[in-house]
Amino acid sequence: MPISDDIAQWLQSRLVGLNHEDWGLVYMLSGNLDSIPTGTVARWQLAVDTTYRLIQCDLIAVDDLSEAFDEQIFMQTIRTSSPYNDGAGYWHATLIWGTDRLSKLIDAHLSVDAPEEKPTHPLIDTVVQLFAENGVPWSDRPLLPIEPASAEAAARNRSE
Repeated sequence: MPISDDIAQWLQSRLVGLNHEDWGLVYMLSGNLDSIPTGTVARWQLAVDTTYRLIQCDLIAVDDLSEAFDEQIFMQTIRTSSPYNDGAGYWHATLIWGTDRLSKLIDAHLSVDAPEEKPTHPLIDTVVQLFAENGVPWSDRPLLPIEPASAEAAARNRSE
């Protein structure tokens, strides 16, 4: 499935921002994207799926402040911990950054004077191809569905 231009631009800006920088995981929820407004469940889903794809392709690394990173626990946590409610602390404290592989992709496909307001299709096409090659193809359907009801139930249980 082709990636839309607005999502391609959002993805490119996230990748460029992660190149040689670390950010809180909440960074994956930010950025201009008119088709998926900030603060929505759909943006949370996009952040979870994109983060998973980037990890599977060795384009980002994660430090969730645990002694030993466990990808399965990490993905379950971000699927069930709402970044807009009780899970916000985790989304802010967990660090992500671009790997050497991401830096090489960006260096190969983006020039310093590339306009930031338009996606660079060779970069995005390469990333989407990497997603497919690593078993996490781009799709409009959720790859790892978020579980907002589970997050809300967990919050209620903690307060009781």
